[in-house]
Amino acid sequence: MTNERLAVSACDLDDLDLPALDAFLVERAPALLAATSREELGARLGLLSKGSPRVTPTLAGLYLFGKLPQLTFPEWGVGCFASTGTSLLDPVAARADLEGGLAALVAGCVAFVRGHAGEQASTDATEYSESLVREVVVNALVHRDLRKTSRVALRLFVDRLEVWSPGGPPEGVTDLEELARDGGISQPRNPIVASVARSLGLGEQLGRGLHLVLQRGGAPLDQRAEVRSTSKDVLVVLPSRWRRPRGAEQLS
Repeated sequence: MTNERLAVSACDLDDLDLPALDAFLVERAPALLAATSREELGARLGLLSKGSPRVTPTLAGLYLFGKLPQLTFPEWGVGCFASTGTSLLDPVAARADLEGGLAALVAGCVAFVRGHAGEQASTDATEYSESLVREVVVNALVHRDLRKTSRVALRLFVDRLEVWSPGGPPEGVTDLEELARDGGISQPRNPIVASVARSLGLGEQLGRGLHLVLQRGGAPLDQRAEVRSTSKDVLVVLPSRWRRPRGAEQLS
């Protein structure tokens, strides 16, 4: 049992992007919405909580549709940086602290990689497949442990892209890398978040995500994308399609 349906008493409906929520409800269950109210359907889907005397977002509702959920849960943001080298000790050339609901976080991460990764003018090839970056970021954000006080981290080095998320494999899964290799099983930590993300077109929930990452990492043949997990976190590493020297001046 997850805590996604817990009410966030510090917030109100005004803290949500109500047009986005309403658009989702219309798409998700139009017949039910026509027969009931936003509040009733939202509560049924685990996005709203009908406590007395007011309606409030749930954890899932705020995470998915909050205008700025980080005002209440700062750990729900994403920390991004681009390094001039290959380690955490090298200078940071660019950084971004992303906030907003799930869709905004995904878009912000993809834009950061697009803006700071390299490209080859002769082929117009990008260093990292945008669809692959999106897949990794969605996985990190959808399956993160919402109770942990750490932010998802996106780290762009000269030779690789790392996406780290707090929270190990979901209950009952002991080897995330083996699960990723085999594919075909969807075991989301946050079922409501995963279901809404699927409806919003941000994920499939078919158990293919990490399997696809490992199979088409976009790296040279002698390199493979990696999934490293512990009981506390998950790290996905995408090797660069090419190793390139880079200085801070190239990212300014």
